[in-house]
Amino acid sequence: MTAIYVRQSVEKKDSISIEGQIEKCLTETEGEYEIYQDKGFSGKNIKRPAFLKMLQDVEQYKISKIVVYRLDRFSRSITDFSKIWEILCQYHVDFVSINEKFDTASPMGRAMLHIIMVFAQLERETISERITDNYYMRAKSGAWTGGPAPFGFSIQKKIHNGKKVSYLSRNEYSNIVLQIFENYQKKESSLGSIAKEMTEIYKNKIWDSVTISRILHNPVYVKCNQDIYHYYQYKNYIIQNDIEQFNGKNGGMIIKKHSNETKYFLLACHEGFVPSELFLECQYKLENNKQLKNSGKGKYTFLSGLLKCGVCGYSLKVISSKGKRYFVCTGRTNHYIKHSSEYISLDKLEQAFQQELYNMIQNNTITQKDYEINIIDEKINRLIKAISESNEISIKYINIEIEKLQQQKNDILKKQNNIFFEKVNDFHSISLENQKYIVKQMIEKINVFAEKAEFYWKI
Repeated sequence: MTAIYVRQSVEKKDSISIEGQIEKCLTETEGEYEIYQDKGFSGKNIKRPAFLKMLQDVEQYKISKIVVYRLDRFSRSITDFSKIWEILCQYHVDFVSINEKFDTASPMGRAMLHIIMVFAQLERETISERITDNYYMRAKSGAWTGGPAPFGFSIQKKIHNGKKVSYLSRNEYSNIVLQIFENYQKKESSLGSIAKEMTEIYKNKIWDSVTISRILHNPVYVKCNQDIYHYYQYKNYIIQNDIEQFNGKNGGMIIKKHSNETKYFLLACHEGFVPSELFLECQYKLENNKQLKNSGKGKYTFLSGLLKCGVCGYSLKVISSKGKRYFVCTGRTNHYIKHSSEYISLDKLEQAFQQELYNMIQNNTITQKDYEINIIDEKINRLIKAISESNEISIKYINIEIEKLQQQKNDILKKQNNIFFEKVNDFHSISLENQKYIVKQMIEKINVFAEKAEFYWKI
């Protein structure tokens, strides 16, 4: 039996239809035949229902010859075709392509087949490369690269260097985006709480933590100034614009080039509307929460990720059994270090922390001033690390930013102390996630012994 295989991924004016391909293939067909057709499937791989059914019939010796209108209707991949060709040879199946005018029943036909497949693969890779290069050229010019506009923007057209390009323009939903950033900046907020709040207010859209996180991470909204330049430089992004161009007006874009992991940051031609300071505060909070989730995944205590065995120094895990919580030393379980497994109870440890916290607040030991200075010191440390990877011009600007932060620090030190927490009872009422966040800001680690615990405070 002869198999006629036809395929069309999309209907185009300049491409031959399924019916047209069948008509052409019938001119080279005699006797019994069956038509295998895949409509709406690409030829870049063999995951096509009719194609796979045809291969099954080949392996059952039902087919003696396959006829196609053109070689790329059968396959566009030299790798795929090489494997298929081995199967056809194994089951003594001839292959005929109408357009290329060859028949694998002859030696010349088999040779021509391999040559044409190489050029078909080359053409596909060249087209793909041209599309990719065009994408990055649009991105480098600051134009919108394609796809739906981010929430809060609409896509508009304008002339750039003599060409019509797409760019982003603020729409009526941009104030909602700004509200999300402002709400997340608050210490008691979380991705989940904001998603819940947005769903209640704007009922025409379903919000979740992933949606909020994507908005907060996206630099398309921020007014890119030199602080943004330094932030993404420290995050190992390749910055495509000079630092002088970061004037606090334009938004930013992140792209990944080809299949490697290199990430690029570019200035867009649209204007941002989220202040850089607000955007960066949200990024630091997102990073802290990510670190907190990585180091404190436990769901049984707000002290997760900070607990260390006072004997061997390895981390302590908290497990729950029959309503009771227990410490498990990873030094004992993972490294087979022999020592006593007795520790102070977790209830007593949590009470000790909250009592210590209460005492420090009452004595003004922990103040808003200390918290703000801690945040500034973290920013200064980030900039100092960035110096080692910067050029002479960048170092100049980094030093200017460090001086600004140092001045902010000095101004804070002159202010009168304000109590960090207005009410210690608030700690009991907030979510476990937020409790972890607060503790993470204050505690470096906790060494736990049988009768006591040692707290190492950051502030």
